[in-house]
Amino acid sequence: MGYRFTRSWGHASVVVGVGVFGLALLVGSWLGFSNDAEFEPFSPAVRILAALLVSLVGLLVGGTMIVAGQLVSVLLDQRDLLDRIHQVLAARAGASGEAISRR
Repeated sequence: MGYRFTRSWGHASVVVGVGVFGLALLVGSWLGFSNDAEFEPFSPAVRILAALLVSLVGLLVGGTMIVAGQLVSVLLDQRDLLDRIHQVLAARAGASGEAISRR
């Protein structure tokens, strides 16, 4: 029906949330398992802790965006369903009102 901008905003929120989550996992795995020279001063335990922290932040931020986008989609779908129900009930009420007035 309507609300194309809101619907596309919800879909975009889901896509961006998945991207944030995937990017956080990639950065976290790079931090935790990289043997680059920049990370040599840090112990492996610190690097793995940083990887877990980045992954957790990505999960929280990306997951929140995914859930928010899905909730927007659900609310718009419920609005469409309620509009259809209202149209059917209005048509039935109009048909029964015509039948009563004919008698």
